[in-house]
Amino acid sequence: MSASGSPPEVRDAVPADLEEVARLHVDAFPDSVLGRLGVEAVRRNYVWQMEGPHDLTALVGVTDARVAGFLFGGVFRGSTIGFVKKEKWFLASQVARHPSVLMGRVGWDRIGLAARLLRTPWQAPTAEDPDAVPVRSFGVLAIAVDPVAQGRGVGRALMEVARARATAAGFESMHLSVHPDNETAIAFYRSIGWTEAPEPDGHWAGRMRVALEVSD
Repeated sequence: MSASGSPPEVRDAVPADLEEVARLHVDAFPDSVLGRLGVEAVRRNYVWQMEGPHDLTALVGVTDARVAGFLFGGVFRGSTIGFVKKEKWFLASQVARHPSVLMGRVGWDRIGLAARLLRTPWQAPTAEDPDAVPVRSFGVLAIAVDPVAQGRGVGRALMEVARARATAAGFESMHLSVHPDNETAIAFYRSIGWTEAPEPDGHWAGRMRVALEVSD
């Protein structure tokens, strides 16, 4: 609940929201490689998600007249490869300005991934990563709540609207990925009906799913 006692307002995100979305992303994920490249890098990522060849649902949760959370979901076609190719020179300049992102395994893994993506031919609008994306499933690409707004129901409200939109569009399930060590996020997803989806070999790598009611 918001400070005034009323539930958060959830509405469609618009381009003018993306600066706040980017700042919120950096605050919510301070250790992410993209966030360490700066607010502008994050903003450009969400511009691509909004403008790219995706079937996108982009939502913001508003409390006290400010964006306190966001959710980007749907069916994505090149959410990462399209962004990297579109912004390759900008991203290279940001890595040069923030060499600390190269420190540690995660940073090198992300740089290696970007290099591989740049060598991959761009074939949008094909559905990405078909082996990982369940058929007729709505993917939650990103969801975040401002740390100062935690506990006000923003994340739950965003998920409820996204679930209603996905159900109305005929999706059979929703899916997302979470870091296996993020116990707070995992507990939240479990509390709203999501369950862990193990890999074919039986181990769990952070994928979660929830089934949706299918209209006759």
